[in-house]
Amino acid sequence: MRVTRRSILGATALTVSMTALAACSQDPGTGGSGGASDGGGEGEQIASDQNDINPKEREEIGEGGVLRLANNAFPANWNTFHSDGNERNTIDMMDTMYPVLYQYSAAGEVTPNPHYAKRIELASEDPQVMEIELNEGMTWSDGTPIDFKSIENVFKVRDGSQEEYAIASSEGYNKVEKIEQGDSDLIAVVTFKEKYADWIGLAAVMPDSLAESAEAFNTGWQAEPLVTAGPFKVGKIDAANKTVLVEPDENWWGDKPFLEQVLFTTIEDPAATATSFQNGQLDVIETTVPATYSVVEPLIGNGAVLRQAAGPNWTHITLNGAEGRPLADQAVRQAMFRAINREDVFLSVNSTMPYPENTEPLNNHLLMTNQEGYQENSGDLGSYDPEAAKKLLEDAGYTLEGEGESLVASKDGTPIEITYVYNDGSKTNEAVVPVVQEQLKAVGITMKVQKVPPTDLFSKYVIPGEFDLALFGWVGNPFLSSGDSIWKSEGEQNFGKIGDPDTDELIDQAAVETDHAARLELINQIDANLWELAGTIPLWQSYDFFVQNEDLANYGAWGFQSKDWTKIGYVTGSAKLEG
Repeated sequence: MRVTRRSILGATALTVSMTALAACSQDPGTGGSGGASDGGGEGEQIASDQNDINPKEREEIGEGGVLRLANNAFPANWNTFHSDGNERNTIDMMDTMYPVLYQYSAAGEVTPNPHYAKRIELASEDPQVMEIELNEGMTWSDGTPIDFKSIENVFKVRDGSQEEYAIASSEGYNKVEKIEQGDSDLIAVVTFKEKYADWIGLAAVMPDSLAESAEAFNTGWQAEPLVTAGPFKVGKIDAANKTVLVEPDENWWGDKPFLEQVLFTTIEDPAATATSFQNGQLDVIETTVPATYSVVEPLIGNGAVLRQAAGPNWTHITLNGAEGRPLADQAVRQAMFRAINREDVFLSVNSTMPYPENTEPLNNHLLMTNQEGYQENSGDLGSYDPEAAKKLLEDAGYTLEGEGESLVASKDGTPIEITYVYNDGSKTNEAVVPVVQEQLKAVGITMKVQKVPPTDLFSKYVIPGEFDLALFGWVGNPFLSSGDSIWKSEGEQNFGKIGDPDTDELIDQAAVETDHAARLELINQIDANLWELAGTIPLWQSYDFFVQNEDLANYGAWGFQSKDWTKIGYVTGSAKLEG
């Protein structure tokens, strides 16, 4: 069965020279395939089903070669099901050596991954019953079979019933009534309590040793992944030098990967990453900020190419509205929305980046600007108006005293002071901080700044709630419901602790709505509520900009497409194959 979800996405965090999160995952920020760009930034917006990865058939790719990649944060936990491991850098490395049961195309079409799954389909729609059938003969690296028990482990650990397991999210799994073995030990039968639109996105496997106890799940993989099952395996993890080397796994049952090795190096300073690429020490650089792009741009057309796509990733500022924090007051948060000029923030980072001309701020929390169903629901809260920000504060009982640089907003004698936390070395944040700081000061809000180690940003600050403002990215995928835990009041990824029952109810409705048009309506209702709650300030849709060796095939700006590490390599005849 094939499922298409072009107009919806989920998330993982990413670090944008920053950090980003994944599934949905975080990204701290590093800030139909089209042809490679010459580096120009003019032109129309890239379509959602268009990407740029230099697609080649297997017969066009040579065996061998080393692919040298960089990331900007070393893993705090290699278990990507764990809240600390659900981060883009970690997931990118684990994708080389861990099973993912489904895959998605640039058009957002979701299908079973033939390397692992024979079928993932609905056996019944009322009640909703999903069947997952795995391929025969697959084993984990510890020798145990990948079978029904591996699937059951995921559903039992992630259903939210065992609070001692620090899972990234329980969304979807908490809607499952039961999971049973089918006609063989390779088949799982999953019965839902109610219909769940993104059912295929729940299909996953987990080794027994990782699921056997909360201690094993939470801390067992902090130093390294103890069990793998993919085209590559761990060759060496050097935590001191923050490098990870993976090499082909001789026990892999699928198509043989082409690359001899993949080397991941953590380089926390984007300028150093750019210099490493310039000096020929890296084969790819994901460049999201001028500090790196300006260094590598002269190489475009001289052995390197720029590949770009407009996928489901986006940059934002999360506000922490937890009880007792300065931003617990919705009026203060809404005032900040009016006080921050999102266009200025975008230009502070991207004025010289190859975005299309007249790129506008992202005005939706759930849909990207190039996706079906996208509409602006921001109302007044999406427009810059410092005078309106002041009025919001005054109407909420705050006193504004002084003027200019001396303006202070306070209530009951307590001034509004907040802390902006970001990962040290982030060029995105370094550009954004002075802009936001000045704009908030103009309405009487004092913003302090705290820089923290990249590896600690999520695990020690964002996830525990030790911040007031944090800029990072969300890495999307074709499943809207994978991001539900960001927006729900009690969601595991709701780091700002901002939500309400009405929005929770709409999220639940959207998750079980199988009519496409009706679901889009619910999505936009949710988004309108999120603007009023004022917990996350959408900034911009983060384009994929990869500058890389021109001979590298099936790698680059994926957009909405997932990677296949068995197809990535250098074209036949490339000098990169010579050692």
